[in-house]
Order: sequence, then structure tokens, then C-alpha cells
Amino acid sequence: MRAPLCLLLLVAHAVDMLPLNRRKKQVGTGPGGNCTGCVICSEENGCSTCQQRLFLFIRREGIRQYGKCVHDCPPGYYGIRGQEVNRCKKCGATCESCFSQDFCIQCKRRFYLYKGKCLPTCPPGTTAQQSTRECQEKSPGEKKGRREQRPRKDRKPDRKLPARPRRPQA
Repeated sequence: MRAPLCLLLLVAHAVDMLPLNRRKKQVGTGPGGNCTGCVICSEENGCSTCQQRLFLFIRREGIRQYGKCVHDCPPGYYGIRGQEVNRCKKCGATCESCFSQDFCIQCKRRFYLYKGKCLPTCPPGTTAQQSTRECQEKSPGEKKGRREQRPRKDRKPDRKLPARPRRPQA
């Protein structure tokens, strides 16, 4: 009678421990990170839901993806807040870092930053700053072809109008 009772207690203990093992697997650390800041996390895929103020950053490695909750999105990504989840989204193809999908802060090599856009060349009226990879507006003295800078030969000099005679005061 004692052997079946011991066996029954052993099975009951094993069944009781099963949810702990599953819970441990859900909250455990995954490859390359941990579940800090996660609401829902798994060993296989990391975080899938983050605490309210954090962003979900999903890193892809081949066909696998792994989620991590972060305060700030990494370079090349920007944070977008949503009703259900805050996510890190990838910047445009020419941006090294960005504020939003449409506003770059720093461009990748071979591109110049101008008013939040990354361009292959600087637009007319600007000059490329090689050190910062930005397009700077030229000062009026630098701009070529401005009519105010040099008088034209075919123009007559401005004539001054004669002063109006004053009315005598009575």
C-alpha cells in the first residue's frame, strides 16, 4: 500500500511542478537578451509585448525574429507610439538615423542631409559640407549670378526723382 501512495505523491508533485516549468520557460531569457520590461516573453522569440512606455524592437536573424523592450530605439530605427504597442520602425533606406519615416537626422555614406531628406547631391543654392555630410545654404555673397551683386551694362542707372516743392505754411 505504501508503494502506490508514494507513486501517487510523486505523480502529483510532478503535475504540480509542470506549470512552474512552463512559466519559467515563458519568462526565461532568450538568445541574445533578456525579458526586462516585457509583459509577455518567451525563450524562443523574446518579448512580444512591452510595458507601457517602452518600445518593442524586433531583431531579425535569417528567418527568426527576436523581440526586446527598449527605452530608445537603436540607430537606424525610430519609435512610433500606438494604441496597443509602441514599436521601433526602420528608417528610410538612405537614413543612418531618423526622427520619423519622413525626417532623417543623419544620412548614410554617399548622401547629403538637407531639410530632413538624404539626397545624392546638394540642391542648387546650397553647398556640401564634407565633414558633416550636410547641405548648407550659401550666404548672399557666395551665390553666383545674382543681379544685385553686379550691375548690368545694358541697364540705365536709377534716376532720382526731383524733390517735391514744399507748400508754404501760413
